[in-house]
Amino acid sequence: MKGIKKHGLSFLEVDSVLVDDSNSVAKELIENLFFDMAKLSTKYDNDTFCDLPYTYTERRLDSVLLPALSKNCGNKVLVEVPAVRECSNRIFQVDESSGRIDYWCIYKAYSFVIELKQSYDCFTTNFTRESKVTKPWLKMHEQLQSLKQEVKTYQETTKGVIRIGLHIITSYSDKPPCNKLIKLFHDSIPDTSERFVKDLSKKSPSLKPDMLICWKIPTRIVLNGEQTFPGLWAVAKIYPLIKHKGAIL
Repeated sequence: MKGIKKHGLSFLEVDSVLVDDSNSVAKELIENLFFDMAKLSTKYDNDTFCDLPYTYTERRLDSVLLPALSKNCGNKVLVEVPAVRECSNRIFQVDESSGRIDYWCIYKAYSFVIELKQSYDCFTTNFTRESKVTKPWLKMHEQLQSLKQEVKTYQETTKGVIRIGLHIITSYSDKPPCNKLIKLFHDSIPDTSERFVKDLSKKSPSLKPDMLICWKIPTRIVLNGEQTFPGLWAVAKIYPLIKHKGAIL
């Protein structure tokens, strides 16, 4: 894992091999989005209140995700975009139905559709809970694969459409925060990243995450809570570029 400093905050990222232009742009978007989400999250610990967006549900993450995404994409962002879903393959079976895509945006001349999930992982254990982490990851992939035909109809003039699955995972312990627990989390980061990769791809190697980034939440913020939330993860999957109806030839 490589250490990254951004906005005065500390991150660790698992090295990934993403060689073509579209994957490199997608990786850059995910990194910038997560770094900016972390920066905005620190604003929720202040002299007036301490109420962190990543300690709630997926929808509460909008408080920091949407502003960060809008900033990085020059305001070319839509949320809850109507879509027709359908797929049939060896992993997922989805009958034709209507649904909504969490986010659509344009970044560096590519269109992106993003499905978001948010989960919790207890860092004091050495196993990944299926209901809390694995099932949302699988559901996210089902949603992304069911959009393959839908995104081909897009008419915006970009280089193509890239589907991204973004799973935000909050590391936690029900115990009151202390420096000992924070150190325990920091020491567990390499093993946790390996565990996520192994457990999230159990059903198929194609489900293996392409990116993992861990934000080591500042100690002063962690110690301000009633429970211990010492880290936040971005676990991402980047799907191949799709040439859509409006694609630049």
